[in-house]
Amino acid sequence: MPTFEHDGVTLWFDDIGDPEAPAVVLLHGFTADHRMWRPVLEAFTADYRVIAPDMRGHGASDAPAELDTYTMAAYSEDVGALLDHLGVDLCAMVGCSFGGMVALQFATDNPDRVAGLVLTDTSAAFEHPEYDEGYRRREEGLAKLEDVVDRFGTAEVGKRAAADVADPFLAEGIRKRYAAMKRDGWLGAARVRRERPNLLPVIAERLTMPVLVCIGEDDHVRSACEVMVRELPGARYLTFSNCGHGIPSLKPEAFAREALQFFADIEDGKEIARKRTIN
Repeated sequence: MPTFEHDGVTLWFDDIGDPEAPAVVLLHGFTADHRMWRPVLEAFTADYRVIAPDMRGHGASDAPAELDTYTMAAYSEDVGALLDHLGVDLCAMVGCSFGGMVALQFATDNPDRVAGLVLTDTSAAFEHPEYDEGYRRREEGLAKLEDVVDRFGTAEVGKRAAADVADPFLAEGIRKRYAAMKRDGWLGAARVRRERPNLLPVIAERLTMPVLVCIGEDDHVRSACEVMVRELPGARYLTFSNCGHGIPSLKPEAFAREALQFFADIEDGKEIARKRTIN
């Protein structure tokens, strides 16, 4: 994987497909890295240049020890610096979960650089009175994991996550995944999730590009996603049935099909706004 440096941080990225094709930037979730997109890469690279970074604190990218260097502005600026490094002025952007939060920030900061925005499994604010109990329980669980990482490191989280997995191959994969993430990267990104700006008041005005929002029917983030979608009446909103958190990994074929159709509809000038359930 190639690298580039921004603000003293070395960041790794994949750059796959025809370099002359339109660019699609894929932003991974919290504790994941560019590899989470492997199930959809073949579909995307058929017609697009795919750029998939490991965001700061994740994967092979640097994880600065100074937690103050982890801010949502820094994550957004990292994405812009990567596009500048590659000479990409305009792209489509896809963000999953934490990557969706970063994509939202980048798109509100730089609407002229995003031709189409796909947000999946994500929200525009950490807190809101209409978020339901499922969302709050999920955040309480993540806060407990953050405390475990702070005290014992990421490997301990992997051990606990794998404890109830019967398949030894899968259990070992879970342990290795968590152990590979650096403590500072986990804690820094976790803080950004909690302290990110509330974008709900500005997204209707700032997101001038077509937007596709995807959420799993059984995702604990669903209530937060629906609050966000209320502010985006022109968006396409898809609910994936029998699906939890992480649609690109859980239903990669359906997700790729719908995202690519969304891009095609943008290119053809078709109507974007609609709500639909994907079975």
